[in-house]
Amino acid sequence: MARRRLSQQQKRRIQAAQQAHSASDEHARGLVVSHQGKQVVVELDQGDTVECKIKSNLGTIVCGDRVSIETAASEYRLAAVLERDNLLQRVDGFGHVRPVAANISQLVVCLAWSPEPNLFLLDQYLLSAEQQDIDACILINKADLADERRDPFGIERIYRPLDYRVLPTSVKSGEGMREFADLLRDRVSVLSGVSGVGKSSLTAWLLPGEEIKVANISAANEEGRHTTRASRLYHLPNGGALIDTPGVRGFSPFVDDSVALDSGFREIRELAAQCRFHNCLHRDEPDCAVTAAAAAERIAPSRYQSYLKLLGQAKSG
Repeated sequence: MARRRLSQQQKRRIQAAQQAHSASDEHARGLVVSHQGKQVVVELDQGDTVECKIKSNLGTIVCGDRVSIETAASEYRLAAVLERDNLLQRVDGFGHVRPVAANISQLVVCLAWSPEPNLFLLDQYLLSAEQQDIDACILINKADLADERRDPFGIERIYRPLDYRVLPTSVKSGEGMREFADLLRDRVSVLSGVSGVGKSSLTAWLLPGEEIKVANISAANEEGRHTTRASRLYHLPNGGALIDTPGVRGFSPFVDDSVALDSGFREIRELAAQCRFHNCLHRDEPDCAVTAAAAAERIAPSRYQSYLKLLGQAKSG
């Protein structure tokens, strides 16, 4: 059933009610730690975990949301979603905007030696993080499969000069795993990446006491089956939290039309100030510092092509 559209009056009424709950000291506060369908589990500030019913017309609720809770007759009801620091979103194959997680501080983009990384998909993840002011790092899993070519896909060569951390890991051999755990310490992180890169195995290593399903790999296409069904927030043993979300095969970022696309590409953003026109699209405009750098390969060709492809998608709607 299609979700009913809210009128502007209804939206204003809901916003006013949520603001009233946010300002009130009479309601309990908590953190959404699990969300599947209509079931929401909230960890209250005092440490208890409760299942909550959802009041109508609250809008999108995701793991990581801070919320206000009402209690009546031993029943808990989620009454308001408090103001977010950020909201990581994606656009699905049908053009619908889907939320991923809220109030996160770090996006860990998981690639692997097998299946071969998709650099355009990687750039979409990084763009999403830049637009939401979320730190991002790149993890290359299954390092035990590496051959004598240390960087066959050019990931370290392309992304380390842009100040993205690139960390090879292997659950099997243990390479990089302690550094991976340290990377998540005292932060709220999301692991992202296509099926088959080992996100479930990484999560199981971080949380040995939890039951994390690990997918079998299809010999035909080397992609894992989707195993994560509900979004969950896990507290990590050494501090910090991990939000585990259902795997996605494609990730198209929700692009804010009020923010220039080039602001999500670090190297292009830096060069844009040198362009002749302040609204330069860095495509075919005269005296463009970005196209000049791209022609001289001072910008990695794959990064510039990712920018042009995303620009074309944004222009086509």
